[in-house]
Amino acid sequence: MSIARLAVRSSSAAWRANQPFFVTVIAYILIALIAAAHWKIVIDVKLYNKNFLFFGSVVTLILVVVVSGRLSIERPVQPLRAIKDLMLSNRLADRITVGLPVALVLPIFFSMFTSIKGGISKIQPFYADAALTAIDRAIHGGIDAWRFFHPILGFGPVTFSLNVLYNLWFAEVFIVLFCVVFSTRNERLRSQFLVAFVLTWVLLGNVLAAAFASVGPAFVMPFFGDGTFSPLMDYLKATDTTYRVSALYTQGYLLTNAGLDGPRLGSGISAFPSVHVATATLNAIYLWRFGRVLRWGSIAFLIAIQVGSVHLGWHYAVDGYVSILATSAIWAAAGWLSKNCPRPEA
Repeated sequence: MSIARLAVRSSSAAWRANQPFFVTVIAYILIALIAAAHWKIVIDVKLYNKNFLFFGSVVTLILVVVVSGRLSIERPVQPLRAIKDLMLSNRLADRITVGLPVALVLPIFFSMFTSIKGGISKIQPFYADAALTAIDRAIHGGIDAWRFFHPILGFGPVTFSLNVLYNLWFAEVFIVLFCVVFSTRNERLRSQFLVAFVLTWVLLGNVLAAAFASVGPAFVMPFFGDGTFSPLMDYLKATDTTYRVSALYTQGYLLTNAGLDGPRLGSGISAFPSVHVATATLNAIYLWRFGRVLRWGSIAFLIAIQVGSVHLGWHYAVDGYVSILATSAIWAAAGWLSKNCPRPEA
């Protein structure tokens, strides 16, 4: 087969496997560009290029180390043939064909997302914090959600542990994402996850975040001079003197960037709803079918992210509750959008 025919065949296979994902991303990018032009939001489509290149390099290095370790243990007579057999048995060529185009599009998508998130205050001034605080109190017996959980969580080691788990969110999200991107066993499930992933970030992290613009407990004082959550922030600062609470430094970074024009890595302040909880929910839904360890591990991680988001001052509890319900609905919708993908192989 000629190189040209092979390239056409590979492109066709990549498009067929990823069509719902590409259509969803392209539609989002077009709408985001129109919104950015209307509200004069600065867009930087190269924001995450280096980060994804680094992550891809690390994943490749890990793959090389794993293969090398396996060969050193098995010591095959013909190492090159063993490597070829291993690649064929794991369908490496197919994985790269369907996965690489998605991996190349993802940094553009995240750059657009962060750019729009950073411009939320231009679309809608922050206004919903008082209402979200009132809803939280109504749900939790008339007190703020952080106070409701504080008798159990208000100890230095617990706060430190929750902060560590909250930081591990980045690893959990992107490890699961890349595993799905380069999977080939169940194209319909893969497509459903990728479409749901995009819709979750867009609908919750951009659309609802702009409609219910809010800054969250950690920022109501610097934004509005509201001391409602000052006791929580004082507790976190006091704890930080003994057990490091890195959330405080990240919040300081976001607050500094909020006064600057244009997007930066991880920038943009938004409380409702919680994308952290939403993506943890999406992963839990996806991993539910992969055995007890992944099933219950992902559920435990979701609970830790929900509780940590409140305890560390990032979110109102209702932000997470809504995210869990909305992500479940998005998962169902993504399944319908991916219905034309091939069924799992026998």
